[in-house]
Amino acid sequence: MIQQFYEWENWPGVMHHFLLLLVIYISYTLIITRKERTLTNLLLFSIVLGIDVIIHQIINIRNNKDTSYHF
Repeated sequence: MIQQFYEWENWPGVMHHFLLLLVIYISYTLIITRKERTLTNLLLFSIVLGIDVIIHQIINIRNNKDTSYHF
């Protein structure tokens, strides 16, 4: 049962939406509250963005989509 919980195929989608809400909250906090614009908070924000990019890549690999960098 624990293995099924950890290997649930919907985890990337759930985490993607959770991290989207976290990015919106952090962006709002950094824009509105000037004292929160510290190096530590900016580094933590960049780590969250990096994790979100990795989750996007995992979702693309599972959906057999090629990575494209064309805008």
